[in-house]
Amino acid sequence: MPRYKIADIVFSVQLKYDYTKYLCKGYEYSGAEEDCFCASVSEQEIAEESKKLPGYPNAFLESLVLFRKLCEYALSNAQGIIFHCSAICVDGEAYLFTAPSGTGKSTHTRLWRELLKERAIMINDDKPIIRYVDGDFYVYGTPWQGKHNLGTNMRAKIRAICQIYQNKTNVIEPLVPFKMLPVILNQTVRPTDSADMDKLLTLIDNMLSSVELYSLGCDVSQQAAKLSFETMSGGKVL
Repeated sequence: MPRYKIADIVFSVQLKYDYTKYLCKGYEYSGAEEDCFCASVSEQEIAEESKKLPGYPNAFLESLVLFRKLCEYALSNAQGIIFHCSAICVDGEAYLFTAPSGTGKSTHTRLWRELLKERAIMINDDKPIIRYVDGDFYVYGTPWQGKHNLGTNMRAKIRAICQIYQNKTNVIEPLVPFKMLPVILNQTVRPTDSADMDKLLTLIDNMLSSVELYSLGCDVSQQAAKLSFETMSGGKVL
């Protein structure tokens, strides 16, 4: 039975298809830490997933069921949430860009990588996990990296979260927590269980008071990347 360590959560899983094994290959674990949980994916769970995403192969659906189980465990037991964003690490600190699909968050982090070169490391371009650990919030890479398959098995302390929207001119401004709250809620999985929902809201509230928050209106240009990086990092592009 394969074992994995994702977001510092060790678990084993019974898998039916090779796709998930291939997807999670960079997160295999053979160390001494005990499993936090053991997962399996039933045919019924795959069938339920197929109702939401008809036409997708069962092997792909199995990976999504596993991801949901991991996220449920993270929220219930490890102060962790899934956050739909493009997360990049620069000089050891993480910057998270969030927006509805198709708005340009992946394009913007690509511009950061082109601008900052080896200083920038892509953590995850789609579905990272955020955890509250020892008084700080960290973002972790996961195997679920989006259509561009960009990510790294690493973690970094979160410096800032930025909401992106398309704009003809480039403008960035600080965002107050109550304006970022609906953005976060729209880009995470909201549990049906009331106790877990309380945990989610508490984590988000704590996070929004612990990291810097911004709103960025931008075009597709290096000027936009330079503006956002220098504003959020407080530094200069070397």
